[in-house]
Parts: sequence; structure tokens; C-alpha cells
Amino acid sequence: MGLSEKGETKATRQCWECSKRRLVCDCTLPHCRKCQKAGRQCSGYDDTKPLQWVQTGMVTSRRRKKKDNSPPKVYVATPTSSQDRQISCQDGGISEQEFYGRMYENDYICEPVDYEDALTSFYQKQEGVPKVSAPELHVSAIKMTACANEAARIFKTWGRAKIEDVVEKGLHDEAAKILRSKRDPLRRLKRLVVVLHKYEVPNYAYLANETSDVVQAVQYYNGRIRAQYKAYGELVPNPAIVVFPPQVLHLLTPAIHHTLVCISLNHFVHAQPSGADRAITSMNRSKIYHHRGAALRSLSEYIAQDKTRCSDMTITSILMFMCLELQNPSFTDWRSHVNGMKRLIDLRGGPKQLMKDAPHLVPSLVIYLLIISLANTCSPSWDQVDITSANGTIIEDLSSVYDLIFPYTLCPRELYIEILQIGQLRSKASAAMLLYDADPAHSLEAHDLLARIDAFSPEDWAQAGPLYSEWLLLGQIYQAAVSLYCSMSLQSLTVLPPSMSLQKAQEEKGNVLLSSVRIALQDPRMARHMVWPLAVAGVEGIHRSEATKDWIEASLGDLSRLLGTSCPLKASAVLKRYWKSGVPGWDSCFDRAYAFII
Repeated sequence: MGLSEKGETKATRQCWECSKRRLVCDCTLPHCRKCQKAGRQCSGYDDTKPLQWVQTGMVTSRRRKKKDNSPPKVYVATPTSSQDRQISCQDGGISEQEFYGRMYENDYICEPVDYEDALTSFYQKQEGVPKVSAPELHVSAIKMTACANEAARIFKTWGRAKIEDVVEKGLHDEAAKILRSKRDPLRRLKRLVVVLHKYEVPNYAYLANETSDVVQAVQYYNGRIRAQYKAYGELVPNPAIVVFPPQVLHLLTPAIHHTLVCISLNHFVHAQPSGADRAITSMNRSKIYHHRGAALRSLSEYIAQDKTRCSDMTITSILMFMCLELQNPSFTDWRSHVNGMKRLIDLRGGPKQLMKDAPHLVPSLVIYLLIISLANTCSPSWDQVDITSANGTIIEDLSSVYDLIFPYTLCPRELYIEILQIGQLRSKASAAMLLYDADPAHSLEAHDLLARIDAFSPEDWAQAGPLYSEWLLLGQIYQAAVSLYCSMSLQSLTVLPPSMSLQKAQEEKGNVLLSSVRIALQDPRMARHMVWPLAVAGVEGIHRSEATKDWIEASLGDLSRLLGTSCPLKASAVLKRYWKSGVPGWDSCFDRAYAFII
């Protein structure tokens, strides 16, 4: 600061506004009087220029215009040889060459494995077409497209996390498997990681969470699983197979959410064609285990609380999880879920009372009863699940809802009731054997069962109309299968003593069953229901040729892909072990509880 002649305090520098306009400032404080007289706002005498707001549309500076109208300069780079054109990228001061060695532009990261096939196809399409002016350009484009397709395949199949893990651990064989090439695979994969980090390619893994998995599972069910059942439901439409509305997801339990994901992923994995990439299966398996564990934790929380232990939602959640366990490739302890479900239903008064109190649970309970009734046929006689109600009328109870059971099996009502009665007789005969108290009435009941099964007429049962031949074939299949199940299972308990006539009858029924199933497997509408008849044919086929056994095994594998479930594969594994043992008999085959219905 300084003093004027009149003793006023003045600034030692001009204000910013006068300096901008190149005027002589009077340097008065606190503001310049010259600016005030001119009607301008003085910007002060600070060392730094103050910020000023610029109104919208105003321009504070413009580029200088050229005095002449000369055209802009064009800069041309002198081309160099391919050997001198080394690709480099600086990332934190480390060049690509230092990171993975010397590489050139023709050393692709993702080798165009399918390039030759694409090029051959291109030249075939060019036959008879006038020569193009720049064929090298087309060839180069085809090669780059093949590289891009290969990169897309790598990321879709393996994912970025897997690629970075292989590079970090230096797994040469894994890198060669990913790139489908043994030409410096680890070095080229390392280069790919460098490019991803250098250009900061975002990782979108955070977008995939459990919520998105649930929504995708619902979409997969509606778009593929339900669509397949609807397409094959021409014989008998199933009213329980409906569109799953995504807008009600928030009303369901987390256990149902996670179980839905597992069921959809299981279907996707098992529906893959033979020879599909195993990497897809392994990636989805880890997801299945994750969501299965989450579903188990959620179920445990609901069962631990008195308020939700026997609720409708808990019963539905357990049933869905039980169906998931039956689809599990490993032989899990699915019976523990059945026993837990049975205890909860008994707390609600039994199946019949629960159907009366909660009609909306009837479709779920129908599946539960169907699983148990057919699982008992593939279980030891001494290890049956007792679903008899308090008044002992379970057969009548199931008969009342058989219209809902029928679309899942296409088994005639009369033969399905005989299956239930055979199971009850097996249980009674097994208990008598443990007590060394054979009851002659059991043998009489067994002969009555066989007589009623043989008296069944597929011709009378088949519905007249354009699908008569299909219904007739289904009636013949189930008549032969139920007859074999009755004779072989009761013969294992010595209720039916072995005889030449019984052996001849079994052989004839086996021939009918095999020939009929061969025809049914050619029609997807009937093939979906052939798992249990094929399992019965496999038990009877222990004395048949290796070609027949191979056909049964291959047919079960095809059914696994058609149904999108592992149940046919588990049936095949059980039959192969049984054939290898060489010990015939129903209980010799099913020495533990199995279920091949889902």
C-alpha cells in the first residue's frame, strides 16, 4: 500500500478491470473510482485474477483467423518395413517387449483357428463371380473376423477372471487349452491381459449378482423349459405347467429363488448336446453349488422358526428343493428331505387334510405323492416311504387326484393303483420275512395282482381319435412294465416262487416292453415318460444280449438330454452296476432308495 498527496491509502497496482482494458487506474481503495464512474464492477487488486461468471452463449475468446485462404496442411507418415513396426504400449513405465518379449503385428493374440474354413467358404462363394479388385483386402478382413470370433469365444467360454488367473499362475497347458493353440499360448494370453489393463477395459462382473441370476432363471424356465413341455403336451396338457410371472418374485422366499436358479442351470447343463464344451458345464456347476448352499441356509432359517416351520411357503420351498436334489448328478440323500416333508405334512393333518385346507398346494402335493409312489418301486422292500394316511385310505386319496397325476406319467389309472398295491404288498411281505413269519395270503394276493394286470385291456383304455395308436402303445408299455415289476419284485421276496411259467411270462413281457419302448422313444411326446419303463426293462434285461444293454444305456443318455435332468443317467449307472454283478433280482438291483421320476 502507498499514500497519495492527500494522505489517502492507495493500492500499489492497478485493478484487474483497468488492466484488462489498458486504462490508467486511480488505485483507490477499496474499489477503483474509474470503474465506478464507468458503471463497471471493479475486480479488485488481489494477486490472482478473480473468477467471473460468463452468461450462456457468450464467448470470451476466439481462434485467430488466417489472413490467407490457404488449404490446411496434410502430414504424411513414411511407411516402414514390417520388421521395424514393433507394437508397444507403455503401462507404468514397462514396455510390452519387457513384459512378454518381442512380438510383431502378424503375431495375433487370438489365433484365427477357424480362418482356413472361413477362407475356403469365401472362395467357394466367389466361384462364377467376377474377380474383385482387392482380394487381399477380403482375405485380411476374413482373418480379422476370425480373430474377433475367437476372442468372443474365449471370453464367453472362460471369462476374464479365468484368463487372468491362468496368466498369474503361469499355467501353460491351460493357456493352450483356452487359445486352442500351442504356439506360445501363455505369452499371447499375457499380452491380452496387458491390452485389457492398458486400455482400461471395464470388468462387468459386478453386474452379475444373485438377483440377476434369479431373473435369468425365470426367463429360462418360461422360454425353454415350459416351452418344451407345452410343445410335447399334445397328448395331455398339464395345467400345472404355467408361465412364471417375474413380477411375483418378491413374494417368494429366498430358498425358492435359489432353487429356481439351480433347476434352470441343471436343465441347461444336461440339455447340452453330446460332445459339448466341458468348460460350460464346469462354470455352471460352481453356480449351482453356490445357490444350492444359499437355498439350504434359507430353508434352515425358516424351519427353525415356529411361525414359518409348517407354513405353505416352507412346504413349497422344501418340495422344490427335493426336486432339485433328485436332479443332482450325485446320489444325494434325497430321502432326508422326503422324511422332513412328511413330518411337516403330518403336522398339518396329513396329505388329505392339507389338500382340503390349502387347495393352492394341491399341485405341489401331487408331485410329492407321485415322487414317493414311484420312488418306492425303485427302493428296497424294507425301506419304503409310508404315505398311508390316518384312516389308511391313501389309494383312494390318490385316486381322487389322479387327473393331476396323469399328465406326469401317462400311466393308466388302473395300472397306477396296482403299482401302489404292489408296494404295500412288498412292505408287508418284507416285514413278515424279518419276523420269519411267512403269510400264505401274500402269495394269493400276488397272484390276484398279476391276474388283474393281465386282464387290463389297452385297446379298451385307449382313447378313440387321431391319437389312438399313441394311447394304445402307452397302454401296452405300462401293462408290460407293471407286470414285470410285480412278478420280479415279489419273486425277490419269495412271495411268488420261481417257475418255468413265470420265467416264460417275464420273457414275453420283456419282449413286448422293449419293442414298444423303441417305438415310443421316436416320438418326443411319449419319450419324456419312458424313464421308468426303461428302468424296468433294464432289470429284466440282465439275461439279454450286450447289444440290448447298450441300447438301454444309450436311450437313457438321450432321455437325459431331452429332459434336461440327470435322473436317466443315474438309472443307467444303477443298471450298469447291476448287470456287472450278474446277480438277478429286483432287490439286487435296487439295494438302496432311488428315484428316477424327475
